[in-house]
Amino acid sequence: MSQSVVERERNIVVEDMQPQLRLGLTCDAAGKTVVCDRYMSYPLSVSPPFRLDADGTATQQLAQSQRVYLYRMNTSPGLLSGDRLEMSLRLEAGTQLLLADQAATKVHMMPVESSGATVRYGFEIGARATLEFLPEPLILFADSFLTQTTEITMHQTAGLSFGEIILPGRLARGEAYQFRQFNSRIRIKSSDGNVWFIDAMRLLGKSNPFVDSELFASGAILGTLLLVLPEAISTSENLAQLSKEIDALSAQSLSLASSVLPGGRGLLVRAIAAKTQDMQTGFKAAMNCVRSLKNQCPLPYSI
Repeated sequence: MSQSVVERERNIVVEDMQPQLRLGLTCDAAGKTVVCDRYMSYPLSVSPPFRLDADGTATQQLAQSQRVYLYRMNTSPGLLSGDRLEMSLRLEAGTQLLLADQAATKVHMMPVESSGATVRYGFEIGARATLEFLPEPLILFADSFLTQTTEITMHQTAGLSFGEIILPGRLARGEAYQFRQFNSRIRIKSSDGNVWFIDAMRLLGKSNPFVDSELFASGAILGTLLLVLPEAISTSENLAQLSKEIDALSAQSLSLASSVLPGGRGLLVRAIAAKTQDMQTGFKAAMNCVRSLKNQCPLPYSI
């Protein structure tokens, strides 16, 4: 068999590969979000679902009782050369999910120049459903190469809070921007196929000409947060107020800036921080601003 045929067959197998984690959620007769479909294979799995009680208004109580919380777990030591992780989520009408990570993802050294790892996310968010997902940071070790692709399909009445935090090396060891490359592409489209937003990032490591510039003076840690609002509350007034609240979260070791997404669907937040905890705290505060706009309880302290 020729090498070209082998390559084609290998590519077909890769494209047909099942996601290591596939979750489907629906509402039961009482309106509570439950897991109706779950497939897990090494190295990804999720915790048993749990719920939290809420004190407050009737609206807050209802939202909290409907929402389910899950932890995503990765039992591998991290991403190695040739690894491909894939996760798919399907949220049916009215479901509410907060998905949290158990630990950061380490992207290990990949000394072969042509090697790399791939992460793919696929989210489908139905009518009146909400997904909140702020993964733990990606740590890009020296000589690593990672491509991450996120495809999101959502209903006009759905909501989304999704972020990514990038550590350009093992900063505590003095390793910074020694990776080869990080690529990230996020696309959001409506249920009827109209593209709302595309964001593409190509972050260079060793060959980055701006590492020593003032652009990174306030911190090496980079973050992106997407806040997509349901159509009913994504008014220009609400977006302006939300943007003002989020921009005010900037502090000495954290710089945040927000901009309105095309079509006024929500906000895109970019951030630079000196410490991972500052970035996570700022992003959670921004997500709480969205929850407050919906008259919902803030995120649990431990999430």
